[in-house]
Amino acid sequence: MRTPTIYIPDTHGVPEGLLVSLVFWPNYRFDIPEKRLFLRDIMKAYETPFFTIVSSVREADFVAVPFEYFFAVDSAPLYLERAYALAKEAGKKVLLFDYTDYVDRNPKLPPHAVLFRVSAYRHHKRKNEIVMPYFVEDFGSVYGIASKRRGTTLLVGYCGQTRFESPVKRLRATLKRGLVCLQLYLSLDTYPQAHIRGIFWRQTALRALRKGGVTLRVIERSFYSLFNKERMFEPKQNRLEYVENLRECDLALSVRGDANASQRFYEALSASRVPLFLDTDCVLPLEEIIPYDEFILRVTARDSMALCERVRVWEREQSSAEFDEKERRAREVFLSQLRLDRYFEIVFDREKSPYKEVLFR
Repeated sequence: MRTPTIYIPDTHGVPEGLLVSLVFWPNYRFDIPEKRLFLRDIMKAYETPFFTIVSSVREADFVAVPFEYFFAVDSAPLYLERAYALAKEAGKKVLLFDYTDYVDRNPKLPPHAVLFRVSAYRHHKRKNEIVMPYFVEDFGSVYGIASKRRGTTLLVGYCGQTRFESPVKRLRATLKRGLVCLQLYLSLDTYPQAHIRGIFWRQTALRALRKGGVTLRVIERSFYSLFNKERMFEPKQNRLEYVENLRECDLALSVRGDANASQRFYEALSASRVPLFLDTDCVLPLEEIIPYDEFILRVTARDSMALCERVRVWEREQSSAEFDEKERRAREVFLSQLRLDRYFEIVFDREKSPYKEVLFR
């Protein structure tokens, strides 16, 4: 398939150092800070650009803003306006990218803009917002994790941040949670609970599973292990623990982070593991054509207290052959549709894209 062509407006006047979206790393090969752990290795799997940059807007399929959308909103609003005006004058759609945790910020998009973002709330999502996957390691190939096959005892695994670094931070987060929920109720938001930070949902999920007696393999941390700004932990050891936790589990508990999406969800799929997905009104990439519920166990956040029961019922319903097939499908879908290169090939296919009305009309 032909790579989409894009025109990037002259960046004169844009503040130096404005963050470029990771989507454009294959084009620019900009430096990735060491504190963003493992990301350099992850991006090595994406050598071929997703887009071809052309020198004339007339030759381009789209106009594109290469910077993180919300960073551009805050630091380069005039550049955004120029890009919008140029695209409108040329009769093109303008592509925007949000690879941040700012899911609770409200994007202000002109009708001819399309925003790709890693997470959204279903009850807020606009037609011209398209959800994309995270860049994650392929745990199957990098760490040799293969299909586990069903054992006699179903094991639910989780490794990640479920604790606050201090009582003060816990108190602040709890107070903020209450304030945010109150504001959402007053604004008549239809699903205010979905906006609660991921750490609280992870605590809720683990409490429910422990109370119900599900067999667990859990490593709880008080830090986010993909970002080591203060060098507060040993990355390789932490990564090894994470990998082995994923290797030994049958169901990989996958819960939102600060964004309304889970990187672990995609990592589990890459490792041929079935995600136990706590759905906080999430939108999944390509859900229009991917039958996710055929190979994941989804429990809505509203049913979080019934998490254990849902696991028990699911376990009884699965034959060994059905369990094996779900593991096989998980990895197959990751490789064929949720790697970012395959994802963009599907999205920008003018004939088969589920978003062709948004992108090409």
